[in-house]
Amino acid sequence: MAESPRPDLTVSIINTNNRDLLRQCLTTLFENTHGISMEVYVVDNVCTDGSAEMVRADFPEVRLLQNETRLRFCANHNQVLREARGRILLILNEDTEITPHALDDLVAFMDEHPDAGVTGVAVLNPDGTLQGSYNEFPTLFSRLVMALGLNRLGEDAFYPFHPLPADGNAVETDWVGGACLAVRAEAAEQAGLMNEAFLIYDEETDWCYRMKSMGWKVYFVPSVRIVHYQGKGTNQERPRRRFRINRSALLFFKTHYGALSTLGLKLVFVLTSLGRIIVWTPLYGWGRRRERAALELKYNWRTILICLTRDDRYDGELFVMS
Repeated sequence: MAESPRPDLTVSIINTNNRDLLRQCLTTLFENTHGISMEVYVVDNVCTDGSAEMVRADFPEVRLLQNETRLRFCANHNQVLREARGRILLILNEDTEITPHALDDLVAFMDEHPDAGVTGVAVLNPDGTLQGSYNEFPTLFSRLVMALGLNRLGEDAFYPFHPLPADGNAVETDWVGGACLAVRAEAAEQAGLMNEAFLIYDEETDWCYRMKSMGWKVYFVPSVRIVHYQGKGTNQERPRRRFRINRSALLFFKTHYGALSTLGLKLVFVLTSLGRIIVWTPLYGWGRRRERAALELKYNWRTILICLTRDDRYDGELFVMS
C-alpha cells in the first residue's frame, strides 16, 4: 500500500485543563486554514475537565495522546515531534486563536524562504496589543537589566523584546516565542528534540540557538498574527515567575555560553536577590505586605541556592516548582 502524502504541517498542542480555550483554538485552527494539509495532535496532560472527551466528540480528525502522568512543556511536545510527519512542525499553545489564513501564510513564507529553520509570528493580546514575540539571544547586560527590573522603566515597553517592525516586513532575529513556533522538519532533525532540562522558559530560545548554530535562519513575520489569551500573573506570583526565569537563564548560559559567563550571571542573580531580601525582610511584619514579602524571601533565597549548588541540580526535584 502506498504511503499517504506527507502533510504540509504538523500541529502540536498541549492541554492542561483548558477545555474551553482548547475548543476555541481547534475551531479557529480548522475554520481558518484551507490552503495546506495538516495533521493535528493534542496531548491531554492528565486533564480532569473533560477535555479529552470534547476532542473525541467535536474534533475526530485530531490525534489525541493522553498522558498517564503530567509532563512539562518540552517533554509533551517531544512526544508529538517523534511521530510528526509534516514538512513543517508547529508548536502551538492551547490558549490561542488562529486568525484567517494565518497558518496558510506561515507555510507559504517558509516555502518561499528555504533557509528558514524557524519562523515566529506576531502574538497579540485579545485587545490587539502585541505580546513579546521576538528577540536577540540573552546577554549578561540584558539579564542584568531584567534582574533589576529596569526594563519596565525604559521607553521601549517590550524590552528585551521588540515592537512590530515599522515597515511590516519579515525580519531575521535570534529567537521567537513558543506560543506559535514553526520549525522546518529538516532543521529539527539536525538540532534534535526540545531540551527537557528546561522546565519552563528559554526552551524555545535554546532550540533556536541550536538551529542557528547549524546555519538555519530564524525569522519573525509580523503579517502573520494570532491571538494569545495569556493569563495575567498576579503581584503575588511575580517572585515565583522571576525564580523560574532565572533558573532557566542559568541553564541556558551554562549550556551555550560557558563557565565564565555563567559565573557572571550567578553573581548578578546573587547580588540582586540579596538586595530584594534586604528590602523585603522588614516588610514581612506588615500585615498587607506579609504574603508578598514571604514569597520574595522564599524565592530569592532559592535563587541564591541554585547559584551556589552544582549545575546538575538546576532541574533537580529540590527546585522544581509546581
